[in-house]
Parts: sequence; C-alpha cells; structure tokens
Amino acid sequence: MKESEINKPKLANCFPKDVIKALKKLGGFLIKEGASKHIKIKHIKSGKSSAIPRGCPIDRNLLRDFIEDYLVKNLGYSEKDIYKYLWC
Repeated sequence: MKESEINKPKLANCFPKDVIKALKKLGGFLIKEGASKHIKIKHIKSGKSSAIPRGCPIDRNLLRDFIEDYLVKNLGYSEKDIYKYLWC
C-alpha cells in the first residue's frame, strides 16, 4: 500500500450533500441542482464543469474518480485539501 493512500478516507456512504458541503468550503464553485438526476458543478475561474449523481449514497469509485480526475488533475487542488473537508 502506498503511503499516500493510508490517509485517504474510504468514501463509503458519501451523500451528495456531503460533497456539496466540502465544495462550498473549498470555494469557487457554482452548484446547480436542477430537475435532472445529476448535480452540475462548475468551477468559476476555469469554467470547467462536471456532475455528480443525486442518488444516495454516491458510489465510492465514482466519487474517487470525480476527486482525482476533476478536482486534482483538472483544477489543481491537492488531495490533502479535499479530504480535509470531505470525510464520509
């Protein structure tokens, strides 16, 4: 097991409200909860967007991909900052 994976939460039973709460604490996101089955998230500075399902709980593999691909690779946030606010 890698040392960086030891401090990561399991992301089991994460609900959309937990993710939204963490994104609001990170700041800089526009969150739209429309009538669709997904919550649309747009980064204000870069204009890049993504979506997470409204279903409860969010699949942990899908959530990990959202964090690693969208927040870390595309937007440049560190995993340490993200996991500081997202514990579920």
